[in-house]
Amino acid sequence: MANTGITVPDELLEDFDDKVFEMKAEGEIDRDASRSEVIRTLMEEWVEGNSTSDSTATMATAN
Repeated sequence: MANTGITVPDELLEDFDDKVFEMKAEGEIDRDASRSEVIRTLMEEWVEGNSTSDSTATMATAN
């Protein structure tokens, strides 16, 4: 598996992490899901064409 690095503005990363934390607290995603797992799930959904405005709901199964 490739180990890819990306550059993301600090503010965007903070907002993303806040959203992930919120979704974990609400039980929408696995509490043990890492940032990488969440990003990977979003990428998979986008590639498969399953992306919606609320596509993060399917991250609940990210392991």
